[in-house]
Amino acid sequence: MEELLQAAVAYYNNGSNNLRELASNFFKSMDTNRDRRVSRSEFVRFLQQSGYNINPYIFNALDRNGDGYLDFWEVLTLYYIIKTRLYHCADCGVRLLGLYFTCVECFDRAGDTYDLCSICYSARQFRHSHTLFLDNHMLLIAKRRQARGSHNLNQVLLILFLFLFLTEQGSGLSTAPLNKRSKKRVQGMRTQPKPP
Repeated sequence: MEELLQAAVAYYNNGSNNLRELASNFFKSMDTNRDRRVSRSEFVRFLQQSGYNINPYIFNALDRNGDGYLDFWEVLTLYYIIKTRLYHCADCGVRLLGLYFTCVECFDRAGDTYDLCSICYSARQFRHSHTLFLDNHMLLIAKRRQARGSHNLNQVLLILFLFLFLTEQGSGLSTAPLNKRSKKRVQGMRTQPKPP
């Protein structure tokens, strides 16, 4: 949720006055008693009246300090989720808030996408006619590289796979130096058991 908060704040800080006003009005529409914070009951009432298909238990995830209220920035995170996180896992139905996997062929057809949460994709817990899936970040990279000249998506994917594999193997292909925080994350990832 912290990453979504950071994205919401970044868009707010760099947005137009109109965008900031929309966010402010969204907050005010929830804060019915005008105490500059949103209680759980105000939150649930807002969800019921607005028709947003959001599980009320997200309140706990949004409430970063656990005080039982949402401040402006926490509500801004909800606003960001509502406006940008419209996708659900095609298998289990969970709202896709972070990383998820998309069927590349369905995405290319510009119709409905076929998206899966990491858990369902990893467990191969789905039935779908296509086999090529990429996470939302890698799909963006693949499409960008494809737009730069390679018209064969499979060739782009092979290059990306080799880049990732060789970087993981310590070949020195990574162009960005790791800071202390990144090193800790990488070390934490390497302590996980290796897949069979």
